[in-house]
Amino acid sequence: MSYQVIPLAALAIQQFSCVLDNQTAQFTLTTTEDGLFADIVYNGVSIAAGRICLDRTNLNSSPYTGLPHGLFFVDLLGTSDPVYTGFGTQYLLLYGDPDANGGVTYP
Repeated sequence: MSYQVIPLAALAIQQFSCVLDNQTAQFTLTTTEDGLFADIVYNGVSIAAGRICLDRTNLNSSPYTGLPHGLFFVDLLGTSDPVYTGFGTQYLLLYGDPDANGGVTYP
C-alpha cells in the first residue's frame, strides 16, 4: 500500500478533517511544552485521545476500532519527533501500513 499524505498547516493548535478509506477522520493537534498531541475521531469513533506524536510511531494502535491502517509522523530529515513549525516540509503525517520489514517508508 502506498501512503496517503495528510496535509498539515504550520500551526501549533489545529483542527481539520480528511477522508481516509471513504470515511471522515477528524484531527485535533495540540502543541504543549511536553510535545505534540493528537485527538483523532474516525467515523464517529475515538481512535486516539491525547496521544503523544513521536517519529514513526503509530497513532492508530487499535485498528479494531475501524481505522484499518496506521497513522505516522515521519521526519524527512532524520528521526526527531514532530514540531508544528516543520509540518509539510520536515514532518509529514502519513496514512498507510509499515513495509514488510516493520519500517515506515515514505513517498
